[in-house]
This record gives sequence, C-alpha cells and structure tokens, in this order.
Amino acid sequence: MDQPITLYLDLKKDTKADLAVVARAALAFDAAVKEIAYVLDPSITIRVEFDNSTEGSLKLHSILKKVKGLATDKATLRAVALVVIGWIASDVRSYLTQSAIETIVREEMNNSDHLSDEDIKRIAEEVAKALNGHVGEKQVRKVYEELERDESIDGVGVTTNPDKKPRIIVPRREFKQRSGSVVEQVPGTEARAPRTYETVTLISPVLLDTDRRWKFSLYGFEFGAKIKDHEFLDRLLSGQETVPMVAGITMDVELETKEEKIGGVWVIKERSIERVLQTHPVGRQTRLSFNKADDDQHQ
Repeated sequence: MDQPITLYLDLKKDTKADLAVVARAALAFDAAVKEIAYVLDPSITIRVEFDNSTEGSLKLHSILKKVKGLATDKATLRAVALVVIGWIASDVRSYLTQSAIETIVREEMNNSDHLSDEDIKRIAEEVAKALNGHVGEKQVRKVYEELERDESIDGVGVTTNPDKKPRIIVPRREFKQRSGSVVEQVPGTEARAPRTYETVTLISPVLLDTDRRWKFSLYGFEFGAKIKDHEFLDRLLSGQETVPMVAGITMDVELETKEEKIGGVWVIKERSIERVLQTHPVGRQTRLSFNKADDDQHQ
C-alpha cells in the first residue's frame, strides 16, 4: 500500500538546480513528512526517489509505505500527504472547516484511490488536527529556507499525482516569508517583529477610513489586526475593488507579528497586515489584484 507525493521545483529557463541545495531541501522535506507521519501513525516509513526527466523542472518523488504487520491504511497515508501539501502550498490550511477539507481530499484523489465517505471524513479530521497543531510546520519552513539559497529555483509545489504538475506553484518571491527568516529585531529590547506569508479567514472587516483592527482567524484562532496596505484600503473603500461580504472568505496576506520576551517566553503584543496579496471567495480560486505591483517582490 503506497501513497505518492511529489515535491515539484520549477526552474528558470536554461538553468540547473544546485545539488547541495536540492539535497538539503530534500532532507528537510523528508523530515517534514516523517514528523507528520509519526504523529498520525508511527508505523509509516518513507522512501525518496528522484526524477529529473521533465525539462524546466525537478521532481522529487516520495513514496509513503506501510510497515508490514501494522494497521496503517490508505486513509492515514493520504492524510499525511495532505498535511504536507497544506504547509507547503497554503492550500489545505486555507480551509479549516470539515466540509472544505473534505472537498480538497476529493480533489486530490486518483482513480485508484477507492476511498469511502467515511475514509474521507476521517482524513479531513486528521488533516485539520495536524495543521492546527502545527505538525511539520518547522520542517517545511526549512525546505523554503534551503530553496531560497538557489536563484535557479523559481517556484515550488506539491502534488499526490506524480504525473501532473501541482495545482499551486508558490513563486520564489514568497520563499523568504514562508521560511520565517524575515525578522526585524527591535534594538535595545527583547522584542522582534517577524513577517510571514499567511492565508487568513476574514471574520469582520472595518469599512471606514480608520486604523481600527479587522478581525481574522488563523489555524482556528481569532485575532485582530490593522490593515496597513493603504492601496488595498483605497481601492476597497472607493468601490474600485469589491470583496463579497459572505462567510468563509480567505485572504493571502503579509502578516507582521510584534512580540516581546516576557519570562523567557515570546508573547504576541500586536499583529498587522502589511500587504494584502489576494482574496479567495468561497468555493473559488479567482485572483483579485489589489495592487499593480502585486507580482513584484515584497517590500
């Protein structure tokens, strides 16, 4: 009983990926899968294979295999794969409701899967639990940290179908944010302000020209944050861009989290949205560009 999962690296034209970078990224990817697998089912072992047969890309095929004599089944293996996709592609983790994750499970199914409705429900429950528990997140950040070192690597994605390109390719400009390496240290204090790329769920907007906090949820927890992307606010408040006011809207944002070390523990003091990159209306993946420079590198 196998479950394929492929780490797909999009390469710039006429370039080759650095072997050392790919090797370190592969080890971090392997560590992420193993961490997730261990939490969901300690009986899973991993075999990693390499395939460089596609021009302009590099595919690292991983196969999750059942350990003989133990009870690991296809549903558990699929749950491990989807958690990895959730962290790397900001796909599954954008949909934290039971029914939404079940939809993603069905979309990732292959013709040979034969999963029952009960299996799909159980997979969705396991995926949500692992993502909310941040299982594998640290290892996936390491994947992005390594890939960011090689200029020839232009994007990354993950798929459970080794014969197809992933549905979502994360562009290079987002690697640094996703690795968590963008950290602004506040001089003279035990404080920091890391910036990360996140997909948040909109709960309550503020449709006024003010610095009042909007309300969002992330990983199942609600928080308030000021919107500092003035271009986005101007377009929204003037009616040039519209965001449907319905439940379940998600937004890809650059999130700054100000923290202070108190009693040896980093405590969150304030959050702010530095930039709104795109929105995802319920049931759609349509991109709404709020900024003409949206495809440029983050400021």
